[in-house]
Amino acid sequence: MKELLKELKLTRFIAFDLETTGLNPISDAVIEFSAILFENGKKTDVLSFLCNPGIKISPEIEDLTGIRSDMLTDCAPFEDRLTEVLDFLGDLPLVAHNISFDIGFLKQYCRRHPDYKRFRLNNPLYDTVLLSQAFYFYLHNHRLSTVSEYCGLCSDGAHRAEADAFNTGNIFLKLIPEVVKYDLDTLQIINIALKDTNDPNKWLFQNAAKRLLLTRSIGKSGAPAIDWTAPVNIYGKNIENISDHSHKHAENDIDTFFGSEGVLSGILENYESRSQQVEMAQYVIDALSSGKSSVIEAGTGVGKTLAYLIPSIVWQKSNSPNHSRLVIASNTKTLQEQIFFKEIPFVNDDLNLKFKAVMLKGRSNYICLTRWNRFLADIGNKLHLANRSSIIPIIIWLKHTKTGDIAENNGFRISHNPYIWNEICSEPGYCTSSVCQKYDGCYLGKARFHASTADVVVVNHSLLLSDAASNNTVLPHYDALIIDEAHNLEKNSYNYFSSKINLLMLTSRLNILYNSKPIERGLLIDSLQLMNQYKKLGKVESDIVRIKEHINDLKIAAEIFFKAVYQYSVEKLYQNRGYSLKQRYKLFKEEFPAIKTEPQTFIYEFSNTITALQKLILKIDDLVSDLPEGFDDLRIRLTNIITELEEYQSTLKIVETGDDDELIFWYEVRTNGNENGVEFAYTPLDMSETLFEKLLKETRTTILTSATMQIANSFDYIIERTGISKLGVKKFHSVAVGSPFDYPRQMKFITYHRHTHDSEINSIATLLVNLASHFNKGILILFTSYSTLSAVHKSVRSEFQKNGITLLAQGIGGSRTALLDQFRKEKASVLLGTSSFWEGIDVVGDSLEILIITKLPFPVPSEPIIEANVEKLRLAGANPFNDYYVPESVLKFRQGIGRLIRSKTDKGVVINLDDRIDKKAYGRFFKASIPVEAVTITDLKTLNEEIEIFFNTK
Repeated sequence: MKELLKELKLTRFIAFDLETTGLNPISDAVIEFSAILFENGKKTDVLSFLCNPGIKISPEIEDLTGIRSDMLTDCAPFEDRLTEVLDFLGDLPLVAHNISFDIGFLKQYCRRHPDYKRFRLNNPLYDTVLLSQAFYFYLHNHRLSTVSEYCGLCSDGAHRAEADAFNTGNIFLKLIPEVVKYDLDTLQIINIALKDTNDPNKWLFQNAAKRLLLTRSIGKSGAPAIDWTAPVNIYGKNIENISDHSHKHAENDIDTFFGSEGVLSGILENYESRSQQVEMAQYVIDALSSGKSSVIEAGTGVGKTLAYLIPSIVWQKSNSPNHSRLVIASNTKTLQEQIFFKEIPFVNDDLNLKFKAVMLKGRSNYICLTRWNRFLADIGNKLHLANRSSIIPIIIWLKHTKTGDIAENNGFRISHNPYIWNEICSEPGYCTSSVCQKYDGCYLGKARFHASTADVVVVNHSLLLSDAASNNTVLPHYDALIIDEAHNLEKNSYNYFSSKINLLMLTSRLNILYNSKPIERGLLIDSLQLMNQYKKLGKVESDIVRIKEHINDLKIAAEIFFKAVYQYSVEKLYQNRGYSLKQRYKLFKEEFPAIKTEPQTFIYEFSNTITALQKLILKIDDLVSDLPEGFDDLRIRLTNIITELEEYQSTLKIVETGDDDELIFWYEVRTNGNENGVEFAYTPLDMSETLFEKLLKETRTTILTSATMQIANSFDYIIERTGISKLGVKKFHSVAVGSPFDYPRQMKFITYHRHTHDSEINSIATLLVNLASHFNKGILILFTSYSTLSAVHKSVRSEFQKNGITLLAQGIGGSRTALLDQFRKEKASVLLGTSSFWEGIDVVGDSLEILIITKLPFPVPSEPIIEANVEKLRLAGANPFNDYYVPESVLKFRQGIGRLIRSKTDKGVVINLDDRIDKKAYGRFFKASIPVEAVTITDLKTLNEEIEIFFNTK
């Protein structure tokens, strides 16, 4: 290591960290500084101190750092110690985790110094955030605490400067050997990308490449060994005829696998046969054998994935070689990956039921190697210098990936780099055509080819619906379909079948055609350069100039239209107390009577632009008969953009009229103060009809399954909303197989409502402080309103901090996944969550033992889709509250309760704070969905006693 550091000019470097009052280097101040000198990879000197910022530290910063204002009273301000700091730093290389933040504060202090000309920070810079994003791209996130833990470093003292600086230095030392693993070609690609940039790590990559050149080595080509096993999306081999298979089973012999003496009992340690799993498996194979469909509610703990996967494969084998393909669709990525990476290998290998499975995602999830390499070749025109470091994680990831699925690469966030991903992801005309022949169809082409020969294809709801909407042009033909997490199918269908248009969406596509800032670039500029290369420039130059004008006119028309809508909606936005406005409408001219000519001008400019682009393609075709590679690519991209513009224009025409009783129309105005926050959308009203016609009607067998499908022991609501009822009563059946859990022993359900004059916030806060201090238990509290969550968090924060209780809250301090990870690790912590925490989270064991439901989760009446469905029911003479609001709320309520008991050894208490469950007639529907008898308590003392008794009962 010593020699390596010398070769990379890193024998001596300083890792440093700042803690500050906020994020703005101009208005905020340093409250703690620490710098550690590393020599030959060892810590040799430290400069560390607290600073008085001259302002009070916010509670959020106190919570984050543990530094309180009273600790800084006698400390000098940072500017008084600036000379000491700069003397310590000298001209040595500086390392920090997100160095742009830390160096930004240092430079701001230098600028303020009276002798600022003497204070120049020209040190070589290195950033462990950017390095870890590239070389540890597989980590879930790249926060300092996460990377420290991964590197085996102690995370105690996180967000204190000295501990963070020490960890940063050691992370850097761990990353250096990762960098030099790569061959010269890879390093040179990185160096070309970073040329002329101010990227803090470019010296490391340059010196690593020079090191190889000096040693006359190019390094080992291919992928070096790293601490990541690249997942596959193709597993197993095709089903053979059952007569040739070692396990010959009759279709109905489910007990052979699931019985107490069955195959599973001989493989799985501590296996217990579950009657519910056997029952579900039998229903699945009966449905497949008869060609009928089934709606199956399988409670938590049934093991429903194996209950449908094993009988499906057995049925396919018994019908070989005429077996039909099975498609399995899940709502969440977590379940999709569990099915493919856990259950399918188990059934394939451990049960020796050999079959071929493919996990398939939508086109835009995959990188296209053709587009990627063309992007790299023209990076000078394609990507601004400031954004070049964003592609380093892609360069490294591509050395290792087997699927090309960008979800593997957490170092590259599409949400942060949408332009880059739009330039390199798979598009129509590439990976499934001859264009990508050189790369054997890239990744999408291979996945789709293997899906066409697979026995089982695993997808998510979105891709399933995409295939349905495109008349089955995405997925290979299938006769059997299993939709897991089916309670989300209708909601996902509304999202998928909706069409939207907003200014940012349109402008981003037009900028791909032509953008004059900061330099001229886009497909039109590419066209000019190519035509000039082939001496044909004069033939198209005037056409391209005209298209530029049309694009500019279209942008102006779009801005005028969306600005008019925004200005018309300002008063409504104000009445909405500053929250985003989401408004349903029926006729555009009635909703916006003052907006008259703007929509037609907008549509007209769309037509001008589309027509001019179509003419350009025809002219290029005539001029270049053999279509060299560059023109082929250009033509595909222009065609794709035209298709998108036509779709946007079609959406605009429909929403501008709004006169269709079969559609739901709405617009949204966000609170960012201009036309960029306006969006129009529409979606079909009768989703059951859409699902029946496009998804269910032609499928031989469809199985809908979930843990929550009944309302008060009835399937009527779910079978109507999903469209499966339209098959006819003889073509499907519904069944609930229950749960193997002993709920009376494992769960207690309490409705708690005190007779008090306290506000809702104070009541919840008082209860939460009481429970957290009395019981050393993990607590999850579910809200229906983020504003209530935020107010409760603010109310209890200081008390929790004083008592040393970890308080976690959605939207405050991390992503959903990060919060859940911390909640699982830190026992007896408290987590506050809203809608996304009501379902899809799995916290097993004592990390979660008390679940609080603040309110029954009724849908928001003003939500356009809800409002339209309610109106439809009212016009049909139904009772919208009982027939829509209550069922929707019960399903979500059941999902919320289901977060508590996740295994046979779990034990916990649900506390419901909404007394409507007792006082309203509809409360019986909620009580019928609770797996234990509900009790009501009205005082805190009794509540504590009941909880204590329950947890002390074996």
